[in-house]
This record gives sequence, structure tokens and C-alpha cells, in this order.
Amino acid sequence: MFSRKLLVGVCAAVLIMTGAAAAQSPGMPQDRGDRSDLLVRLRYAEEAWQSEPGTESAMEYATRLFEAGHFERSRELLSSMLDGEERPLDAIHLAARLDYYMGDYASAEKLFTEAVAGDPQNVRAAVGVLMTHYQTNAFELGAALPDEMFGGRPIPHLDVMRAMEGNEPYEVSWADGPLAEVPFLDSDPLPVVEVTIDGRSIFVIIDTGADMFVLDTEIAEDMGMETVATMQAMFAGGMQGELGFGVAESLTLGGVTLSNVPVSMLPTKALSLTERTIGGIMGVGVLKQFLSTMDYPGNRLVLRERSASAVEEFRESETERIVEDVPFYLSSTHFLLAHGSINGYIDLVFHVDSGLAGTPSFAAPRELLEYASIPIPEVEVRDDVIGGGGGGFAVGEFEIAELGLGSLVGHDLVGSYGGQPPGSYWMAGFIIDGLISHNFLRDYAWTLDFDGMRMIFAR
Repeated sequence: MFSRKLLVGVCAAVLIMTGAAAAQSPGMPQDRGDRSDLLVRLRYAEEAWQSEPGTESAMEYATRLFEAGHFERSRELLSSMLDGEERPLDAIHLAARLDYYMGDYASAEKLFTEAVAGDPQNVRAAVGVLMTHYQTNAFELGAALPDEMFGGRPIPHLDVMRAMEGNEPYEVSWADGPLAEVPFLDSDPLPVVEVTIDGRSIFVIIDTGADMFVLDTEIAEDMGMETVATMQAMFAGGMQGELGFGVAESLTLGGVTLSNVPVSMLPTKALSLTERTIGGIMGVGVLKQFLSTMDYPGNRLVLRERSASAVEEFRESETERIVEDVPFYLSSTHFLLAHGSINGYIDLVFHVDSGLAGTPSFAAPRELLEYASIPIPEVEVRDDVIGGGGGGFAVGEFEIAELGLGSLVGHDLVGSYGGQPPGSYWMAGFIIDGLISHNFLRDYAWTLDFDGMRMIFAR
């Protein structure tokens, strides 16, 4: 019934995601290539480190582990390097990035700051400092960072932090205890809920491919919302468009209200996949303020207090229904990453982005298809294909025998090719093998624990 494919994720704040790899050793492949090439480089690096352990070989090996998505092993190796008197700047910076991905923002901030002190021209490390404040809602600390740290480069998230001076971001007010349920008005092709923003009720889709709450540009103008920053962003199919930024006074979701809410602005009405007009997108920025459950079988969004006690109570109450805990990492502002598999190819890194609508459960770049020996499908431009930056890009579909996320496995699914932005495979400085989405996730009640960095799946 629904065939439109919706890819809303915005590649914003990618500065802390990218970075040059360590110098390659003689005899190793010189281009990055796909995962099969990287596995060769990883083997070279491991053998070199084992035969001649030292700072250079350890950094090489740690970098290759990082590129392959073996984040814990890379961080462990870096820890041994940083325990000595010599603390190489590249090791400090990579360790900071890994701590950030794994949710240890206190350590990440300390290491990013040390990297900036060692090299004031390291804008990526400076943005890393800023983003640790963004992820911990310490906007006042981010706003106080000097412009000189960023080399004159515009940083929209910094502008948003400064626009909120004196106000606590995402201040939570519960109507009747620390639990709110918001019914799905539509479950497919994507969940739709009704929210109230600055007194105006709108329908929004839930999409973990988006950063902060996204408000339709036309609605934002009609409401008189001030634009404090803009940026060019990349969307599905490599389409580009302007993303505006502002601040909403309040956002009400069922029985809970958030005050002082960062907002990005994008035309969203074109993303209306049912008779309801879509006025916005609920992204990771809102969901991470809570212990959030996208209960697809129950047709509801459940928001609990983000706390250790809430997680414990939730696990106790759902013991019989929980089927899997999947560790995840958070890259940039909102990229949820977890390990998965496809057709028997394991140890892959997937972007868990719930905003791909229609038939496909997965979106793949060319490199993943070649690595997994999946024929490249024929593509065509279709009128029913659209993303956050509009339509006009060609897509094709392919069959998937088996798709996994952690130990969860789906069979006989459909994949999409052509919607991934160019360069997405190496965009983060490590391989992102593809995007796993709605038609895989919809079989579960999917809970995001941003303190434990776990995805909890229940039947």
C-alpha cells in the first residue's frame, strides 16, 4: 500500500566524525576501499604491532580497529599508549572520539580539551568539546567557548546554545508522574504522533535519523519562530537543502512537557505519507531526554524518566518480554550505530535509523553490496521516492535472505540501494555498512537507554 521511502537523517556536525587515518605501512593497500580491503590492512597492522610493539605500530593498529568498528578493542589499545609519559596527540584525539561514541562524555571532554591544547588548530577536537556539552545538555558551557576555537567556522549548534542563554535546555515537566504514553495515530509506513509545540498541535513522524526536533519551515514562519542559524545539509540520495535552527518555548508529548527545546527547520509537509499533514519530525534530540520506547506492536511511544532507577524498574517489569540487549554507539549528534550482519557477513556496523519507510528494511551503499556479493540492482527515478531534501534520485531494490542486529534476525527482507548519500560508507572515518530501519524494528518494542548505551528489544 505504501511504497514511498523516507530518509530524513541529516548529516550535521560531521566534523567530529571525520579524520585522517594514521599513515599506512609499506606494502599495505593505499586506498580505503571496502571492508574486505580494510580487513587486509587490519591484519597487516596487527602483525606489525605484534612483531614490533611500539607507539607507531600501536597507533596504526588502533586506527585500523577503529575503522573496522571494533571500538572497545581500539580504546583498550589506546589506553595502554596513554598510560605512559608520552601522550601522542593523535592517540588522545582518537581516544576522545571513542569515549564520545561510547557515552563517556566526561572523559571525552577532558581528552578533546587536551587535544586542542596540544594543537589549537585542531577544529575537529574543538567541535568535540562543544558536542560533549551538547550531549549532556550543558549548553551554558558550550555557549561560553570562544569563536577562535573553531577557526571562524560557523557551528549552528553553538549558535543555538548561545540563543538559549540563561535557560535550561529540555527542562522536563511531568503532568502526572514520570511516565507518558503517546499513541501512534499511524504505525505505517512510519509512526505518527500528535504533539503541541508553542501552543500549536501538529502531527510528526518519529525518526531516529534526525537530530533535534524538526519543525516544518512554513509552520515555523507562521508561528514567528526566530531563525538563529542555518546550514546546508545532506539528505537521502545526496540531495542538499537548507536547514534552519531555532528554539521553541515548549513541546508537549502526551503527559510530559519539555521547555526550551532546540529546533531545526525543514520543509516536512512533503513527507506526509497518509492523510495527515506532517508538520515535524521527532528526532534523537528529544528521545534521548527520556528512557524512550517505540512500542511498535503496542502502537505507542512510551516516555519514562531518564535515570538508573527507571531503567532498573523497566527491566524488572519487562523481564519476560525482553529478548535482546544491543550495545550502541552515538556518533556526531545523533547517529545511532550498532553491530549487525547481512546474509552471513558479520561484524558490520549499521546506522539504526527508523525513518526509512516503505518496503525496505535496509539501505545499502555500493561498497556493502560488493563486499557481501549482492548484485547491484537496477535503479530508476520514481515519483514516490522522497527524502528530507526532496526527490529526484534513483533507487533500486534487492533481496535479503537474512538481516541481523545483535542476535535479532529477520528473514526474506527487502533492501534499498541508491538512497545513501555519496561517501556515506566512510563519512565517519570508520565504515558504516548500511542503514537498518522501520520494517526490521517494527516487530519489537524498542527502548533506547542513553545512559547504559543499550538498545533493549522486547516482544
